[in-house]
Amino acid sequence: MEGVFNTTGRTNIPDSYTYTPQNEQEAWIAIMHACVAVDDNVADAELDEMAQTLADRALFEGHDIMAYSRNVFYAHVQLGSKILIDNSVDLVSEENRPALFAHTIQLVLSDCVVTEKEEELIKYLYSALDLNEKEAQEIVRDVMLRNKHKV
Repeated sequence: MEGVFNTTGRTNIPDSYTYTPQNEQEAWIAIMHACVAVDDNVADAELDEMAQTLADRALFEGHDIMAYSRNVFYAHVQLGSKILIDNSVDLVSEENRPALFAHTIQLVLSDCVVTEKEEELIKYLYSALDLNEKEAQEIVRDVMLRNKHKV
């Protein structure tokens, strides 16, 4: 699992660079992006699904999603997926964590390809969000049932 989260090849990271999302909305974007970008291949279907998620949720009304996304994209290049998640989970409210996890599963499934790296990071994410394994499995099962017609 070390290889998925390894950022040692990133020599251009300034020693003083840190990233913390400004708010819960940016934390959602950071976590969702971290999961779809972990394999260094963000499919158009994943981008479309993320845009739809952000447009549909009242949580994002009145927020500058583009500014948050720029911050997230830069941070991901500098730090990698695991650190992005680690720096973001505490900003996600307890009651929104299952919904965020479900939306992230939906994102990962949207291109009909789940890479090994994406699967590993999803396992990491449910733990980081303090979801128990049974709850995470139920969410995954529900999302997969809703999407069975797409596969």
